[in-house]
Amino acid sequence: MTTAARHSGSMTLEEFLKLPDEKPYREFIDGRIEVKVSPEFKHGRLQGLLFDVLNRFASKTRAGFVIPELRCTFAGRSIVPDLVFLKAENIQIDVNGEYESIVRIPPDIHIEILSPGQSAASTRKKLKHSTAHGTTIGWFIFPKDRMIEVYRGGELSQTLKIGDVLDAEPVLPGFKLAVEEIFAWLKP
Repeated sequence: MTTAARHSGSMTLEEFLKLPDEKPYREFIDGRIEVKVSPEFKHGRLQGLLFDVLNRFASKTRAGFVIPELRCTFAGRSIVPDLVFLKAENIQIDVNGEYESIVRIPPDIHIEILSPGQSAASTRKKLKHSTAHGTTIGWFIFPKDRMIEVYRGGELSQTLKIGDVLDAEPVLPGFKLAVEEIFAWLKP
């Protein structure tokens, strides 16, 4: 989640990337620096359990990796989604044969979870930007409203509610998760 812009000067993306990493994480969006704030409990619980479920599914076929709070720099922006999934074939390898530390491609799946105080409008813009520039699927999860907006190709494609099933086609063929199950994680 992000707060209002902290810096609105004429900083370039490359200048931003030279800044030291710090928490809270900063994102570079449309020439502005936006600061992500710490998640609350419900946000963290959903993030952790989605990580587990997606990672278990992807590990079976070595399809790729789920990573929380991974900086992804592409199409003039540098963002830190709540969760990303990167297909194995899209992860770059460095000269030492290890995974590249810097991700300069859009994630295959971009996941955001709304928290109190976070702007839904700016998060929607972020997901639309990602899906318009190479991200196959974007999920925007609304814990309070018990719904998930699914983005594909830069446009809002559908809103899922209790009774619906979330899928990750074509990125993770066969992955399905009931929306009801996701929000049941918020109860003891």
